[in-house]
Amino acid sequence: MPKATQKPAETSASDPRIAAAEKCLGYEFEHKALLSQALCHASTRNEGLGNNERLEFLGDAVLNLLVSWFLHEGMTDADEGALSHRRSRMTQGETLAVVGAKLKLGELLRTGKGQDLEPTPNMEADAVEACIGAVFLDGGIDAAQQFVFTHIIAGYKTEDPVYNDPKSRLQHYTLAKRLGLPSYRLIETSGPGHQQEFRMEVLVDGAPMGEGTGTSKKLAQQHAAENALEQLDSAAAAALSKTASPEEGLPAEKSTNGTPAKKKKSVPKKKA
Repeated sequence: MPKATQKPAETSASDPRIAAAEKCLGYEFEHKALLSQALCHASTRNEGLGNNERLEFLGDAVLNLLVSWFLHEGMTDADEGALSHRRSRMTQGETLAVVGAKLKLGELLRTGKGQDLEPTPNMEADAVEACIGAVFLDGGIDAAQQFVFTHIIAGYKTEDPVYNDPKSRLQHYTLAKRLGLPSYRLIETSGPGHQQEFRMEVLVDGAPMGEGTGTSKKLAQQHAAENALEQLDSAAAAALSKTASPEEGLPAEKSTNGTPAKKKKSVPKKKA
């Protein structure tokens, strides 16, 4: 994994914004200096500290790659023009500015000394791309994928009715659970040529998860995805009941600060 070559803006020990930013982003950095650099506006360039322009450049490329991949796999019937149009909408400055505002990045940005700059939508959008670049350098493509899906793709999908079908909802679920994209395969074709029926199977993380039939492969895939969602919901409910506290009947502890909850280490009991 390539490493950042700019001088880090500040160490985590001297930058109080780091913990607040990690909470907002829902990601804990191993290399805190990357996040500190991502939160430095270009106006700090003359202070001998790294600013976020290079991370913004990298984050823009990573964002476009991940959104392109997501759309290519999720919109199988769309042509190049439709894919490009949707990618443009999902990665445009206005979209990223909304994300930046929700993440409160404008409040966390550091500007140059003596420059009392109010955060603008452009600054917030640039900060989002810089954070994507920082996450990529810190945790690799998997971490960047999770970040982009959680903060950009998922939010966009919620507002777009085109993603309300079972295939899209299954794709949403598997990506959120870091299971990759679902895949489909044809199991059987029956009936005469003018009235064929197709049976499709959907695989999640390489394992068969549901089947569906239909008068077209697309319709059969939708039915298979719907069955898979039902199975996954049932499995999640069963897992939840198993992890309930035997004393209080409550679900296992979850994080409330936006970051993954860390497992508690068991402490051996002392012998009497």
